Amino acid sequence: MTFGTVAILGPGLIGGSLALALAERGLADRLMIYARSPRVLDEIRAAGVQAELTGNPSEAVRDADVVILCVPIEAMPGLVHEIRDALKPSALVTDVGSVKGSVVRDLEPLLDDRALWIGSHPMAGSEQTGFAAAHAELFEGAPVIITPTEHTQPEAARRAEQFWRALGARITLLSPDAHDGCVAQISHLPHLIAAALVQRVPETSIELAGGGFRDTTRVASGPPELWTEILSANARAVAHHLDLLIRDLQAVKTALEEPVKAESKSVLLATLKAAHDARSKLPKKRPKRP
Repeated sequence: MTFGTVAILGPGLIGGSLALALAERGLADRLMIYARSPRVLDEIRAAGVQAELTGNPSEAVRDADVVILCVPIEAMPGLVHEIRDALKPSALVTDVGSVKGSVVRDLEPLLDDRALWIGSHPMAGSEQTGFAAAHAELFEGAPVIITPTEHTQPEAARRAEQFWRALGARITLLSPDAHDGCVAQISHLPHLIAAALVQRVPETSIELAGGGFRDTTRVASGPPELWTEILSANARAVAHHLDLLIRDLQAVKTALEEPVKAESKSVLLATLKAAHDARSKLPKKRPKRP
C-alpha cells in the first residue's frame, strides 16, 4: 500500500520523522518536503532522504494526495492561505498540532470544498526539536488523536486513520474540544508545572539534583517560544485544570502545616497512594530506537 504523492510542510522533529518513516516503509510513491529555510533543506539533502525538496509550499502540494502541516500552529492559517489554490480537491490535508480547537476553527473554513481536511495530533514529540532529532520509529506504537467535526467528510477520517496506522500508530478519535481538554491534562499542564518547578530552584540546589529531579523536569527543556504558543492556544483548558490542581495542592499544604495530626498524614498518604496507583496504569514506555 502507498499513499501516492505525500507533501510534508515543515520537516522538524515530527515532519522529519514522517519523511523518514514514509521512506523506510515505502509508503509514498513520491515524497515532497517544503521548508522555509535553505539551511534545513541542505540538512535533509545531506541526510540522503529520498524526497523532492522545495522552498515553495504551493509547489510541494500541487500534485499531492496527502498533505501534512507540520509547522507551528500560529503559522498554519497563513500557510493554508498560500497553498489552498494549489490543492487537489481529493487531497487529504491534516496537521500535527498539539492544540485542535483553534486549528480547526482557523483551517476548516479555509479548506471547505478545497480538500479533505481533518485534524491529527501524534502524541510522539519530545523536548528535542528539528530534523536532527527525527527518526523513522517515532510513531511506532504511539497514540495519534484524530479530531473529526460535524463537517468532516467520512473519507477524510477513513484515510487519516489508514495513514497513521500504516506508520504504526494507535488511533483515538476525539472532538477538538475533548482533545484539548485531554492534552491539557497529560501534556500542557505537566509542561507548565515542570517549568514552574525548575525555575524556582536556585543554582546551588540544581547542582545537587539527581535523576528524579531531571526526569520530573525533562519537558521543561522544550523550546520556550513554541510552548508559549501552545499554552496560549489552549489557555482555557489549561487554566481549568490548573485551578483543580491548585485546589488539590492547597489541601496537601494544609495537611503539611499540621503534620502531627493523624488526619494530616491520612491526606498525604491518600494523595501519594492515589498517585502511585494511577502512575502504575500508564502505558509501557516504547523502547528507544537502536
